[in-house]
Amino acid sequence: MQSQFQSQMQSQGPALPPEPEFGPSAARVSTKGSCVDPSGNDLDTGDLDKCGLYIEENPPHLVALGRVFERSTTVHNISLLHDQVKVSVEEVKDADALIPVPTDEVILVGQTLNTFLAWPTHLVKHLSDKVF
Repeated sequence: MQSQFQSQMQSQGPALPPEPEFGPSAARVSTKGSCVDPSGNDLDTGDLDKCGLYIEENPPHLVALGRVFERSTTVHNISLLHDQVKVSVEEVKDADALIPVPTDEVILVGQTLNTFLAWPTHLVKHLSDKVF
């Protein structure tokens, strides 16, 4: 009986795997740490802190609102300095202001919407620290 079964299997060719009985897979998440999760959560660190982003002036000038990701150590695969944090800009307040840590692609606050940036720690104020 076993030889009859093997003969029958060989004559039918390789079997295809059965179709899955469940729907599409869950959304894929970036594992590189450079993309913003649309829910506002940083999946790598769990940080979800809203903040004001300032530039050096006397007094410091609020230029944007965003989120700070304090436990992140890189932005676009570049290591943060000890006095910098990773931020994402969600609302621009002064589009013409120069950002404190410019890159080849971004120098003005108006260019930073929905991007990750390095920002000096002393120029990031949690919304709970100050009322805007």
